[in-house]
Parts: sequence; C-alpha cells; structure tokens
Amino acid sequence: MKTRLTRISNYLLAALCVLLLAPLVAAAEDIPAGAWAGSWLADSRSTFSGAAPRVDGVIIQPDGTLTIHEISSTGTPGGATYKPQVGEFVPVNGRDGVTVKVVMVSPYRIEHTWNDKGKITHSFSTLSRDGKTQTYYGPIGTYRPVGSDKVIKCYSEVVVYAKQ
Repeated sequence: MKTRLTRISNYLLAALCVLLLAPLVAAAEDIPAGAWAGSWLADSRSTFSGAAPRVDGVIIQPDGTLTIHEISSTGTPGGATYKPQVGEFVPVNGRDGVTVKVVMVSPYRIEHTWNDKGKITHSFSTLSRDGKTQTYYGPIGTYRPVGSDKVIKCYSEVVVYAKQ
C-alpha cells in the first residue's frame, strides 16, 4: 500500500513539475518590425570595402521577416531571408551555414550577432527618427561576396537605406 502511495505521489509530483515548468519553455517569439517595416533601397551615401553592388535592397515585413535582394557589381544576383526570434539564433536562408540573433535595443536601434560557420561578428542598424532612413553598420572582419566562395579580409560597410 505504501509503495502504491509513493508511486502515485511521484506521478503527481512529476505532473505538477510539468505544469509549473511548461510556461518556462519558450515558444518562438517574433520581433515585430514596427517603423522598420517597408521596402528599403541602398543609396549613394553607402560605403563598401570593395565594389558597391548594383542593387542592395531590403524588404521588412510587419512580423519582422527580412528579405535581402542584391545584385553584385558584376551582375550576379543574390539574396537572403530570415525571421528574427527573441533571444534565438535563426538560419539565414540563402547564406549557407549562417545564423543571426537580432536584439531590438530600442525602436531606433537593432543589434545583430552573426555566426558564419563558427565565426562570430557583430553589427547594428539604426533608424532615423522620421522613419525614412535606416543605416546598417556591417561587421569588420571577413566577408563573402554575393555568388562567390572567396573570402575578403578586413571588410566593413556602412549601408544607408532610403525608405521607398
């Protein structure tokens, strides 16, 4: 009888633990775009370590999903997409082996931590108070141009995007 009560007590304790811990298991939580949502196109104020791309555009959906559309200086198309999640590295589709974690520091600043096959770099973006300009401050380090496996050393960029 005591064994049966102990077994029932253990089951009840386990069930109670599951119920209490369930809210702590975080489901993926979107980072809404807010004023960042919209179509953005890089302009002549941008600086690149190498040749500037012909096209560098970004579309940010209201749910935070970001799609990059690029055409390199030689005409090679490229792009990537990802949907930031609170506190998580997410895969960057279109960039083999790359993940990113996005932190919205304020409505006007977003920080990125990039993991490119184990190499960690940091970048950030700012949004103007009028919501018409965002500036991406790319990481200083290595970079793989669109459509290439060649790695460029000592690369950094500041891309100024105008809202379309």
